[in-house]
Amino acid sequence: MKTVRFHIQSLPPYTPAGTAFYLAGNFNGWQPAETPYRFAPNGDGSYSIDIQTDRDTLEYKITRGNWSAAEGDSMGNERPNRISKTGVPDSEYWISIESWTDMKAAAQQHRSPGNILLLHPALYIPQLDRTRRIWACLPPDYWTSGKRYPVVYMQDGQNLFDNPDAVYGSWGIDKALNRLFMSQMQAAGMETQPIFIGIENGGEHRIAEYSPWQHPEYGGGEGEKYLDFVCDILKPFADEHLRTLPGRNDTGIMGSSMGGLISLYAALERPDIFGMAGVFSPSLWFSKDILPYVQNRKPALPLKILLMAGQQESETMVSDLLDLYETLLEAGHDDHLLHYDLHTDGAHAEWFWAREFEHALRWLFGNMPGHTHGVTGDFIKFRLDESAKQLVVNVNSRLQQPLLEIRDYCHYRQFHHPLTHDDNFIPYADWEECLYSIRLLSDGDLVFSRRVHLNQVEAAQPAKGKRPGVRNISSPKPETVVV
Repeated sequence: MKTVRFHIQSLPPYTPAGTAFYLAGNFNGWQPAETPYRFAPNGDGSYSIDIQTDRDTLEYKITRGNWSAAEGDSMGNERPNRISKTGVPDSEYWISIESWTDMKAAAQQHRSPGNILLLHPALYIPQLDRTRRIWACLPPDYWTSGKRYPVVYMQDGQNLFDNPDAVYGSWGIDKALNRLFMSQMQAAGMETQPIFIGIENGGEHRIAEYSPWQHPEYGGGEGEKYLDFVCDILKPFADEHLRTLPGRNDTGIMGSSMGGLISLYAALERPDIFGMAGVFSPSLWFSKDILPYVQNRKPALPLKILLMAGQQESETMVSDLLDLYETLLEAGHDDHLLHYDLHTDGAHAEWFWAREFEHALRWLFGNMPGHTHGVTGDFIKFRLDESAKQLVVNVNSRLQQPLLEIRDYCHYRQFHHPLTHDDNFIPYADWEECLYSIRLLSDGDLVFSRRVHLNQVEAAQPAKGKRPGVRNISSPKPETVVV
């Protein structure tokens, strides 16, 4: 008797959750649902079974319990029997199931040009003594071009494309890559698309792995070891098995929520590996040590960072993201390599991150769009009247009900100033030695934010008198806030 081990390493993305899989063949009378031939889940998304046989040649198929629900070809049609020669004393086979014959319409609807690949069903993480399933989403021309590609490592890999484990929805990055390839590559200024490596999260270990900082209630603290795995184990593995461009300028990292937090940490901690990062709705609430860490990590190499969040997320998300952007500036990052978007309808959900994924891809790998933040002539201009100790603020007439919010980081105060004229004069004597943040809202929507010292604002000649249409604005009584 010989031992033969079978593994199911990948399934169609529309496979019903909780499905049982069976091995049926010439060794069990082709019975489609015998309990001894039921695959056992391995806990990482793959399934395995061992059988004993004295046959030299095995013919078999995989079923979901009956012959009307057997594995099919890429179009959902019936496929030929699988045939394997058994070895001595044992053999091992890895199986990728393309479709199910009772779900032919789904097979044709979800059919893609072979750009989803299970790179490893259970890659070992020696730093944490765990395994992890790793996916690759390849550019549509990968199999025909022969060229090498940039790479982005993405967290929460089971949520990147349609599959039963994407319980909160999917980013649909495979479809996004196909759309960009077919119609928008030139418009986006992209010469090539990246390979996306999807690292499935560790389930109960997700929070621990996605933060190097500890939280008193939620734990954490394994982020450094997880990052070592990505840099020292996974990246060499991907570079060996795929046609990658391995240099830092062609390597990025991306994630959302806690995945956004570990992506930010990875880019700042290992700029020798990562030249760019897409940080979606990062969980900056997790630790008070995050912003001090960011401020103390002075950039040794240019680093392109995109920050993305929605204004319908937590009460602190907007302020947290702006604080992060401004802290990156303080740490010395080039403003031209930083970009943030705060969408008025954005929520803490996969549908929002999926919607904005293409924009992030274009900004990181294509022609970077002009900023709608930072000191520009589009929305707001500043200058100082040093003799009168006034900040002179000019706003664009397109803005609706413009409101200036000034946050004083020395005394933890904030001031609100309606901007009712073309030029507005705001006293700054109370906070001239402080670090402060200026945020401009138009009809309640944030359109501008910048954290600066007054010595970074251009000085102006003292005003010789009140000009037509301009009035001095007295500073209102400051509000005491935690900022």
